[in-house]
Amino acid sequence: MASKVNSEKTTREKPSIDRVHLYLFLSAALAIGFLLGYLASAVVPLVRPSPSTAPSTSTAPAARLTPSEVDAALKTAHTALDAGDIQAAWDKYHQILMTDPHQVEALTHLGNILMRENKVDEAIRLYDRALALNANYKHALFDKGQALKDKGDAKGATEVWKRFLALVPADSDDAKKVKGSIAELEQAGRSALKKEEVKGK
Repeated sequence: MASKVNSEKTTREKPSIDRVHLYLFLSAALAIGFLLGYLASAVVPLVRPSPSTAPSTSTAPAARLTPSEVDAALKTAHTALDAGDIQAAWDKYHQILMTDPHQVEALTHLGNILMRENKVDEAIRLYDRALALNANYKHALFDKGQALKDKGDAKGATEVWKRFLALVPADSDDAKKVKGSIAELEQAGRSALKKEEVKGK
């Protein structure tokens, strides 16, 4: 009789144990999925240009480049971007990053594409990723300053551009342009302050 009771108890407990194993398996699978998603987003951006300005010409993933092909691919991507072929440029920069996730030039130009889409915050995140890899990458500093200015962050833009100015010749065209932009921001700040003072009187 005791044997029969134990047998029935074991039979009742087995489905419960199986459910626990199933829950543990599903939890582990979800955790792994989130981890893989995070790692993938750290390699390449997940935001794509909108179809209105970047019609997709192909849904097939591009083949991974060899390291020796990266320079040529960058030139191709830059040419496509200058010609206004946003989708081709976007896809080529992504192809480069599949080969070299640390390619700061590709990251920065993807940010520039997002700026064309008025996705300022997403662009800034890409500039930050490039600068995390190379804090003195002038192109990313220049473009991040412009993005912060467009966002209305005068202080942030000025700080980034001052870092840029410390890396380029003082008489270069880019330096002159940045100095002019900083002066505009400072003038706008003074004007805003005067308006506030007038309102307070």
